[in-house]
This record gives sequence, structure tokens and C-alpha cells, in this order.
Amino acid sequence: TPEPIPTEPVLVDMDMVITDWDGEFLRRWLQTNPEDEKLVRGRTKFEIERNFPMEKRDAVLNLIKEEGFYTSMKPFEGAIDALKAMVDEGIDVRIVSAPHSKNAADCAKEKYDWVAEHLGENWIDRLILARDKTHVMGCMLIDDKPHVRGSATPSWEHVIFSQPWNTHVQGKRRISGWKNWRDVVGLAPEAQES
Repeated sequence: TPEPIPTEPVLVDMDMVITDWDGEFLRRWLQTNPEDEKLVRGRTKFEIERNFPMEKRDAVLNLIKEEGFYTSMKPFEGAIDALKAMVDEGIDVRIVSAPHSKNAADCAKEKYDWVAEHLGENWIDRLILARDKTHVMGCMLIDDKPHVRGSATPSWEHVIFSQPWNTHVQGKRRISGWKNWRDVVGLAPEAQES
């Protein structure tokens, strides 16, 4: 049975859900560290730096702080169309993203710039930047982070956006790409016709 169209906001994470964060990281990192491609593509830990040996972690964090890192990310296939279709179908979509703690101000600005460029200026009002997503109200949060924790009890259901570092998570609904978003978020097309 398809899910009904939600009446509360659908919250969608940005990095590795809408945007290919790892793709941009790889594009930059492999210029000087080509030996690390398999390590990044198959990473098992959510925080990128935790996948690297200690001697490389500072360089990883410095790369993330480079100007233009967040504005250069490409959207995942189908992400932009899916988000716009949700809104067109009456779903209140909110992009909820946590600016990286090592460069929060620059990261936040670049996230705003990315949204304006790829989704349009009218989507700026749909962007919520919060280090603690548990305070944001909605019916579901689509996020790649295995466990989203904070200081509040969330109002939303955590729906996992599948990535290699969250395959171990059980007992939560999943979305594995944007092609079939209606299976999780709202009425499937065939159900809307009846």
C-alpha cells in the first residue's frame, strides 16, 4: 500500500542525499592521493576523516575547508527533479543540513549558494541549517547518517538514504535513490490515478 501524502514537512538532508559530497571530495583528494580512491568509495564510517589513518586526518579536514568545496558539489541523479516534484504535489519539503563544524560559516554560505543555483532562489526559504536536527519539526528526515542524535526527541521518522556507511542499520525504512521516492514519501503514481 503506498504511503499517503504527508501533511507535515518532509525533511531532507543535503550532503550525500541531495549532493554528491564524496564525489567532490574524491575529485579534489585524488589529485594528490590517488591511492585512496578505494578507501573513500568503500568507506564504512560516516565522518570522512575517521576512515583515514591519523597522519592524513588533518589534510582531509583542510580539504573540506577549501573555498568552493560545497558549491562545487554535483546533485545526485534525480534529486532536483524529485524535490521539485514533491513540492509540485503539495509536499512541504525542507532541506535540513548541518554545516561542518570545522568551517561552519563558510560552509553555511556555500550551502545557501548551492541551493539558489541548483533549485532556485525561492528554495532559500526551504533551507534550514542546524547542527542539531532533532529540534526541526517534520514527519520524516531522509538522511544518510546512521544515527541522528541531539538534545531533543525528534518529531520525525528517520528514513535512511542508503550509503556504504549505513548498511548495518536495521529497523528503519530506506530510500536507495531518487527514482522511487514516492514509495517512501508519498503516493505512488498508480495510486494517484485511482
